[in-house]
Amino acid sequence: MVDVSEELAKFEKKLAIATTLILMAGHRTPGVRGWELRRRIGKDYQRVLEVLNDRFKDLGLMLKIVYDDENVKDFDRARIYAVVSEPITTSDLPTIGYRLDELAILSATLAYLFTKSDKAPMNEVVEVLESKFQKWVIESTIDKLVRRGYLTKTDDGFLMVGWRVKVEVDRQALLKAFASMGQQEEASSDTVQGPSSSQPQL
Repeated sequence: MVDVSEELAKFEKKLAIATTLILMAGHRTPGVRGWELRRRIGKDYQRVLEVLNDRFKDLGLMLKIVYDDENVKDFDRARIYAVVSEPITTSDLPTIGYRLDELAILSATLAYLFTKSDKAPMNEVVEVLESKFQKWVIESTIDKLVRRGYLTKTDDGFLMVGWRVKVEVDRQALLKAFASMGQQEEASSDTVQGPSSSQPQL
């Protein structure tokens, strides 16, 4: 006869191990691979993750699964992360170590990179951002974002989307927000200039 209390204790132990592996990863990139969980807690590790995700909800967290190839859902090779379940608000910025202008630079940079297949020359990105920010602010912010995993610099002078973007950023929502901003600016410009064709086009 199966001892229910013993089975529950074993499952709780698996939950504890999974939590430790996800939150306290020993390698450079946070999170843990599916195969690492399988090796440590057994073939039922996906069920363990389902229960753990429910537990995390009470703490304002959720599990995020990122596949190396979105066309091939290989759970064993996927990386599992713990992320906040609700969007960060502006009042949270000082706590997480960012200024509003830094997040604006990150958003604008990502929106640009997304339109360039996630990679563009560094000097090209800086040139685009200089219409809104001072160059030294741009460069220091990019360096900070590289250190924190949102961006990656290559040896040949390119800037690429970093690993954290796959985990924390909703690509479609960001592009939609920038498209909406562009439409609002156009509408505002039309309101100021009026419909007359004699108005100069700035």
